Amino acid sequence: MPLNIPANVLNDRRPREGGVRVYTNADVGLRGDRPFRVCTARWDRPGENLPPGDDPDASLLSSRVLEIYAYDMEQTRELDVPLHAHEFYEFAFIRGSMGNRHWTEDGEAELVRGRVVILMPGAIHGYRPMGGLHKTDLYLQPNWLSNELRLLWREEGLIRMLLTTSLFEYVAGDGLWEVQLDEEAFAACEHELDTIHEEAKRSKPSLTLFMGCFLKLLSIVNREYMKSEAPIATLHHEAWRIVVAMEDLIERGARLEPDNLARSVGLSRRQLDRVFSSATHMSLSQYYRNRRVQHAARMLSEPGRSVKEIAFDLNFSDTAHFIRVFRERMGITPGDYRRQHLERVAAPGQAP
Repeated sequence: MPLNIPANVLNDRRPREGGVRVYTNADVGLRGDRPFRVCTARWDRPGENLPPGDDPDASLLSSRVLEIYAYDMEQTRELDVPLHAHEFYEFAFIRGSMGNRHWTEDGEAELVRGRVVILMPGAIHGYRPMGGLHKTDLYLQPNWLSNELRLLWREEGLIRMLLTTSLFEYVAGDGLWEVQLDEEAFAACEHELDTIHEEAKRSKPSLTLFMGCFLKLLSIVNREYMKSEAPIATLHHEAWRIVVAMEDLIERGARLEPDNLARSVGLSRRQLDRVFSSATHMSLSQYYRNRRVQHAARMLSEPGRSVKEIAFDLNFSDTAHFIRVFRERMGITPGDYRRQHLERVAAPGQAP
């Protein structure tokens, strides 16, 4: 299903159509320099939300209990989290449950220890009731995975599904999967989750360590996922060759010339357009534009190059064109995007 997330939902808690709310990257503290967020929460009794005891915003990888878990806390003893959606990935690791249920548009399923709930951007879900639940959530910006495109595409199953969402803004199926891990595999996940929490307490936590732990978690869950009969994302080898060829163009700062691209992958121009649009639900020009913006966002989060240099390196016609395309895609200018990043680096303990 194509993603259809409203652009004006920033910190907006009003109900959406059908009672579904959409939560943005900003709502959970995700931004260019912080592509991950982790939250562990326990509800020891119905309606009581007990935080894990961490300083809420001690670092740029801080652990905290988020407002989105606090619905109707004063009105009901058995706390439900209503149906909602996100514009980011969510991985919910169920570490303990006393009859809690995961609630989707298709029905409910009981939550047990070892269950991992994976949600793509736009997927709709909730929980009921919240008493006796212990879980750790990992939130992840879709764009981050695409930075490791060539490496991660070698993996199959769930990892390709995540990558497909990041690159093509298209979710296979309903975008929601549940994977049950055995105790050994889940214990390995808990070790990585605990490592993340300990690192988050440091005054200068390592984003590299966090990324390493996340990739290990993803690999463990993906192995169990591949044992099931769940859907597996595929991309025709011709479409993948087109993606790789376009990645080469962008990295070289070369212009997209469809006729030359078609010859480089051994297709006619008509075949090129048909194969790519059928596999990705995007045109070549859409993908080329969006992918360049993804590269630009990564470059802006790193020191060294100016906005003008990034525009030149990515073959935008001029700086004004780059600013316009980036703002249309990201809702913010490149300069403001970079300033936000620099502010976070300068003051990592500041609340988002």
